[in-house]
Amino acid sequence: MDKPFELSRRKVLAAATALAAFGGSAHGQSLEKIRYLTPFGYIMGFTASMYSQSGGFFAKHGLDVEILGGRGSAMAVQQISAGNVLISRTGGTDLIKASAKDPSIVAFAEIYQRDIFHVISGQAKPINTPADMAGKTIGVVSVGGATENILDMMLAKGGVPAASVRRESVGNAPAAFEFIGQGRIDAYIATNDTVAQLKVDGKPAHTWSTDTVARSPGQVYITSRKTIAEKPETLARFLRGVHEALGALIAAKDLQPILDSMSAKYEIFETKRPDKGLFVLKSAIDGIRAPHRDKLASDGAAWRSAYELMVQAKIIESVAKPDFFSDAIIKRAFG
Repeated sequence: MDKPFELSRRKVLAAATALAAFGGSAHGQSLEKIRYLTPFGYIMGFTASMYSQSGGFFAKHGLDVEILGGRGSAMAVQQISAGNVLISRTGGTDLIKASAKDPSIVAFAEIYQRDIFHVISGQAKPINTPADMAGKTIGVVSVGGATENILDMMLAKGGVPAASVRRESVGNAPAAFEFIGQGRIDAYIATNDTVAQLKVDGKPAHTWSTDTVARSPGQVYITSRKTIAEKPETLARFLRGVHEALGALIAAKDLQPILDSMSAKYEIFETKRPDKGLFVLKSAIDGIRAPHRDKLASDGAAWRSAYELMVQAKIIESVAKPDFFSDAIIKRAFG
């Protein structure tokens, strides 16, 4: 038997927040329901989409976006290919790797303009360059995943044999920093959110962006080429909603109502921290200033750099048409 319908406090608060943001109505229009998949659960790095929904920005543009928490970039691509979700998000290198095998998947906007990954080591024994990694053990989020690809790209750029570097899966969390002190690893690659949390915790971490060595597109919104052809206005409305939300986040003087809005709808990982995730939220907002300014555009030079390094590192084979990004939806959304 089906369970009776229940209105949870979380859903009521989220709905109230969205309606209050725009005068308590959706202008009498029914909203188009679509599904969006994050690449990895609900974390503060995905504030752009979560606040677009909880703050009512998608509703303003006629969309009801169900945001699902994914379990890795491979799942993001697979669910787009299967037609189970309309839009997802992944790193530029992940998209290139997937598109080299399945060119039906394409990026159509960039929500974070540099690779989110950083090399993290201890200040006492810093790892400063790919050359410093030779003979060392480097932690990656998962073997065979985006961080190992980035590692191989940096080694290729630095002329360091990939086989000279040991890899160990350590996940993406501040806790992995303790493995450095234990001598288990010499450094690890993790996201900018992890770097922000290490700063809050006062850890003696030495960090630098992988983009300084292996320039790549950052975090991109992806869909199928079929969707771009058949539902361009739906995708354009998604981008308009995100862009307005970015502007509101940047202009906000008090972030607590924004945090409350998102937390009422999503179980956000960083809200379990003592500061309820406010510091990481501030860091996330710093990262969206450029995408807001540039209206989610992407730089072709970063795509070329990443593609060439991935071929050099033998992550992918060369393709006849390295066409991984379409600006058709950005042009439709913003002119």
